[in-house]
Amino acid sequence: MICEILCFLSLLVSFYALSKRELEVKVIDVKLKKEQEKERKRYVLVQVIAEDPNKIDEECLDRIIKDSVKDLYGLIGLSLSKPKVVYLDPTNKMAIIRTTLQGIKILASSLIKKDEGCGTKLRLVPLRAFGTLASARERIPELTKSFEHSQ
Repeated sequence: MICEILCFLSLLVSFYALSKRELEVKVIDVKLKKEQEKERKRYVLVQVIAEDPNKIDEECLDRIIKDSVKDLYGLIGLSLSKPKVVYLDPTNKMAIIRTTLQGIKILASSLIKKDEGCGTKLRLVPLRAFGTLASARERIPELTKSFEHSQ
């Protein structure tokens, strides 16, 4: 009983002390880390092997890629990788896909799985990831020549 009374009195004293004081609330500016400020993007160079290359366009290829990522990894994988076709070269049969830094492996594994789309059989082979779109476009002729010599 004495303990309960002492607890009650200590609560009363603390409430009284808090009510007499003015509380100051300070707003502190918090700067985000560099990683959180800007999303890091990567550009994956992909070779498009198709039976009928004339049926493949950017929108169809973009839909195929998003569907394959969604089938394999679900909406979480799709939101992590955020794939988008930014360049399609039908003469060299190459495409460049923009993704996030965390989504490179998700994208590559889901591209290998796809074997049909745009009304034709196709195979998407991820070749290499680049940091900028310009560097990916520069390497297209070199990689095209190396594939022609190997076949």
